[in-house]
Amino acid sequence: MRHNENSVTVEGPVNIKITVLDINDNKPIFNQTIYNGVVRQHSRPGRPFMRVFATDKDDPNTPNAKLNYSILTQIPELHQVNLFQIDSETGEISSTPDGTRQLDPSKHMHYVLFITVKDLEGLSVNSLSDNAKVQIEVKENLWQPPGPVSIKENSTEPHPVFITQVRWNEPGAIYELGEKERYSKFPFMINRDGNIYVTDPLDSEESERYVLVVFAKGKNNENLEQPLEILILVEDINDNPPVCVQDVTTFEVQENEKIGNQIGILQATDMDRKKENSFLKYELLDQEPDQPNARMFMIDPYSANIQISNDNFQKKIVSEYKLKVRVSDMDGEPTGNVTIKVIDINNKIPVFDKQQYPPLNISEDAAIGTLMCKIRATDADDPGTGSWKIIYKVAEGDPTGMFIVDTDEETNEGYVKINKHLNFEKVSLYHLRIDARNPEPLVFGIDYNSNSSMYLAIGVNNVNEAPEFDSSFYHKVVLENITVGSVILRVHAIDPEGSLVRYRLEDDKFDWLTIDPNSGEITTQAYLDREVTSLYTIRVLATVYVSISLEDVNDNPPSLDVRNNPHIFCYPLQQKYHVRINATDKDLSHNGPPFQFSIQQQHLNDWEISVVDGEYLFESLPPNSPIIYLL
Repeated sequence: MRHNENSVTVEGPVNIKITVLDINDNKPIFNQTIYNGVVRQHSRPGRPFMRVFATDKDDPNTPNAKLNYSILTQIPELHQVNLFQIDSETGEISSTPDGTRQLDPSKHMHYVLFITVKDLEGLSVNSLSDNAKVQIEVKENLWQPPGPVSIKENSTEPHPVFITQVRWNEPGAIYELGEKERYSKFPFMINRDGNIYVTDPLDSEESERYVLVVFAKGKNNENLEQPLEILILVEDINDNPPVCVQDVTTFEVQENEKIGNQIGILQATDMDRKKENSFLKYELLDQEPDQPNARMFMIDPYSANIQISNDNFQKKIVSEYKLKVRVSDMDGEPTGNVTIKVIDINNKIPVFDKQQYPPLNISEDAAIGTLMCKIRATDADDPGTGSWKIIYKVAEGDPTGMFIVDTDEETNEGYVKINKHLNFEKVSLYHLRIDARNPEPLVFGIDYNSNSSMYLAIGVNNVNEAPEFDSSFYHKVVLENITVGSVILRVHAIDPEGSLVRYRLEDDKFDWLTIDPNSGEITTQAYLDREVTSLYTIRVLATVYVSISLEDVNDNPPSLDVRNNPHIFCYPLQQKYHVRINATDKDLSHNGPPFQFSIQQQHLNDWEISVVDGEYLFESLPPNSPIIYLL
């Protein structure tokens, strides 16, 4: 307030606001001088495992209270690598990527960090600071995948059955179980304690391995760490007996077969996967009849190779033997049946009924598989045996395999057929030598001779093949007012036989075109008219089609639609009279509308023209004459 000499108030009172500005007179202070923390081996980099905290009494709305955390020293400092990091704003401490890789409690279990906190965001030399000590203990990471788990298939235990477990480093984690691959069924589960169970018996024949994926999640369903993969191996047991591929296996043996010769292998399988469970052993149990010796055959116990153990085979005495073989794995012992037929020795060669067959002729366009002729050779060995069966083969005169000979297994007849497309221009005559052979080897001292061969000449007849055009379809766009005699296009064809090609047009119904018979040039011989046809298709001899599109030119004047005329009305007019006039044009749209209309000079005072919706409208001007002339 303001007073005069007599202490009388002459002005006031007045409110005065005083703002006290904060100065940086308080340093930040850690709430502890020593901190203790625990970090797990291989913990994820950047995931905080502890936090330090400091306060500053200065105004929190000023930089005086803006704090910045940092690490001063790490003890021990291994290879000058920082294993830990601190968030400069929050004070949260986590491992670095190097720390994730190198922290190992078996090497260094304890670390000490000296940390500092500064105000003024740590950006000023005048920042005030405080220091603290952080003691960190490194512990083993419990979040580790267990080793491969083996489970025997077809277990009869009550399910579910505990198989393994996982543990997160801290309590409270939520566990989830998934599959890495898509399986037909996934009989596994995990409980809240991380215990993993198999819920049903497994079958190694269905799947011999599973890969489980285990997740540890926090309260907000976030992954606490990378998921673990657990390999489950399904252990095979001997639950499948061996099975012979055939109920009865049949082999043949010749009378003169030598001791030790192999006559066949008994085929058997075992569905078990494990080697020891699918390992088969063979044993000869019985031979019927036992003449002339009870041990005419032997079988290798591991390869199932049946061999000759006696060379005294006589078909007249025994024509067929029946063997019973035991096939066993570690448990199962089924038996296999083997029939061995004694066949006559192959001491007779096939003989053709004639060595020279009549010559044949065939067109070069004959289809593959066409039967040329039948040939026949006979064999005096026992019918139905490998010594009697005949295989025909073209031995000479056909290096490219143009012909093939099939055998009738019932009659031993041969069918000579075309195997590839013939070409008169390449080969016009074949001289074939066809041999007849047995699938069984001949006995020693017997050889095939000329009686087992025949000769056949095959002539290929030429076919006048059509010329081949270089295109199956020709198309050309020309103006309809093209000059008569102009060349439109040229067609070209080649005769496969090298003959001269001549050209001729067909289906030229308007006689607009002509073709040079030697060069194939197609020219106009009359005026073209698109209004008659816009697409003109003709055929050139040798069946190639040519289409010519006519491009429109403005060669047609517009014409008035007379259906709208005449118009009759009374005179004198009481009001304006409207007349709608339409016009058309045979040309295409770009040579047609819009049209221009005009009125002769002497009628300009009587009529006017206006456009309505793209059409022209004539309006009368009363009371003059309504007669008009349109140009």
